[in-house]
Amino acid sequence: MTPQEIQLLSDSVKIGFPVLGTIVGASIGAISTYFLTKINHRYEYKKELSKRRFDLIIQTATDVTEFEHILGIYATTVSNKIQGFKLAVDFDEAKLNAYSKNQSIRRARMTLKILGLTEAEQKLEKYLILTREMMRFNVNLSKERATELARQISTGPAEFYAALSEEIEASHATH
Repeated sequence: MTPQEIQLLSDSVKIGFPVLGTIVGASIGAISTYFLTKINHRYEYKKELSKRRFDLIIQTATDVTEFEHILGIYATTVSNKIQGFKLAVDFDEAKLNAYSKNQSIRRARMTLKILGLTEAEQKLEKYLILTREMMRFNVNLSKERATELARQISTGPAEFYAALSEEIEASHATH
């Protein structure tokens, strides 16, 4: 080999290894960036799903509270009317509200089904059985039963709220 060939080979190695190293380094960097971005995107997606689920649970609780308020007024008005007490709220207005402003409870029940919260749904259903009895029999209830239903309805679905609270705690514990 001539000195010029050796010099050419030496220059090729001196230039080639850094270029090859740069290409390999860039490739490793690109692959790492791709996988980190993919993992980050997956994390953000799960985080967004968790936030949306939380928001739906809170909206469900708000919807039930709205219904609970309307039915609490109605139950107290029915009980007071049966017992002959002076009514603080117009009976016909309270009855109309109870029968016509129940969209919030329907929305809450739908959301519970969509989210698969069967325990909370069952607890809410126990409460709704009381409200249905009050609405079905209203002034035809006995004084004792009207008083008992009004007390239970006005107290609200505490077990339901506890079940939702457990769901919120469980979802935060996993994320």
